[in-house]
This record gives sequence, structure tokens and C-alpha cells, in this order.
Amino acid sequence: MKINYYVLPLLLTGSLFYSQDKITKKNGSTVDVKLIEIGSSNITYKELDNPDGPSHSMDKSEVYEIAYSNGKTEILGKYKTADEAKSLIIAKINEYGIDRDRNDLSLRSEFDGDNIKINSVNMKGRVVHEGDLWDLSKVIAFHEISKRKDNIAYLNIITYKITKSKRELSKLVIKMTDYEATAQILEAMKDLRIMLKKD
Repeated sequence: MKINYYVLPLLLTGSLFYSQDKITKKNGSTVDVKLIEIGSSNITYKELDNPDGPSHSMDKSEVYEIAYSNGKTEILGKYKTADEAKSLIIAKINEYGIDRDRNDLSLRSEFDGDNIKINSVNMKGRVVHEGDLWDLSKVIAFHEISKRKDNIAYLNIITYKITKSKRELSKLVIKMTDYEATAQILEAMKDLRIMLKKD
């Protein structure tokens, strides 16, 4: 039997590329890597296009999911389903959200598919300012939480605002009376964005 030695390197190269691991980060980007170690707080890996190069490290808090070369996946994000993340977002905004301009008005939010609508309501629950729809599947950027005095925190999100006549890139600002609740919303929104991108 005659062996074609020119084909063997191609077969080996093909198996290397198909035996890659994939890291999906909470910012929405994916990285093809060869995993070396998954520690308690960091992930160590080599770049797939430079397997003999230096090892790199990534904080596990930046990672939503790892897809292993054997086909298995591991979700490192806190929220496993879109409904779970949406429920937390709604609950925290409705409990701690207040109007940006009037502290006597609270926020009431609801999802319409992948879009969130946040209204300002008075003490009787009547809508005073009707909010627009904001697309949480197309978030461009999450800004760091802006913490102010008296535990007030602002969550700033760059995404698409949807009105009856148009869809435009804008900034959604959510004012909250509890910093920890704001951090929980941010984490849930980052996980939600990844889940909605997959659908």
C-alpha cells in the first residue's frame, strides 16, 4: 500500500483546528483557544493560531460560556435562561428604580420579547411618563455603574431605542436607589445579551 505523505500533514492540521475550545465573553466576543487550565478565578489558555506562544489568562468573571473541543459546554454566567435573567431585571428595576428627574416617581418595567420598556409611575401606580422600547439583544456597550451619594446608582447602556417611527442608537439610563441591585441588573443584562445573540 502506497502512502501519500503530502496528505498526512493536511489531515493533522485539520484535526488541530477542529479540536479547539471556544470562550464566549460577557461582552459578546468569542475567542478560539486551546485551554490549559480552568482555575477558581482565572482561565489559562493559548491562542489557537500560536500554540507554541505564551500562555494567556482571563478572569472567569468575564466569561459567559466555554465550548469544549469534545462538544460539551459549560455556562459560567449566573443566569442559565433568558427568562431567569429577565425576571431578575424586572424585579430589581421595579423595586429600586426611580425616575431620573423626579424622585417621587418609581419605575415599572416589562419585557416585550427582547425589548424592555420602563415607565415612570406615581405612588398610585399610574403612568406619568411612558418609556420607549429598548432592544437588549443589540446592546453595543455597558458602561461602568455610576455610584453617587446616598447609595444612588446609574446604569448606562448603549443600545437601540425603538419608537413608532424609527430605531436609533441611544443611551438608556436607569436610576436606582440601591447599588447592589444595580450590579445584579448589570450582570443579568450581560448574560441576557449573550443568550439573545444565540437565538
